Amino acid sequence: MSDKVDAGLERARTVKPIAEKVLTDLLGDVAIGITRVEGVYGLKVNLATAPDPAIELPEVVQGVPVKFEVAGHITKRKPGTK
Repeated sequence: MSDKVDAGLERARTVKPIAEKVLTDLLGDVAIGITRVEGVYGLKVNLATAPDPAIELPEVVQGVPVKFEVAGHITKRKPGTK
């Protein structure tokens, strides 16, 4: 990978736990992964149900783009499992 790609991936990894805390407080259970968003590394947030329309979802968290998807039931995995 190029240095630019490595930096983008590392940034997404760094921001992921911050986004998880903020979005869990805002939306309840969420699952967050790293994916490509418009050609750069970003965060994909899976939701159990569609959020209340009154909630303004962030498009970016600390410079990292965020994409949301309603995926249904969310099951938390133990740390270290894939």
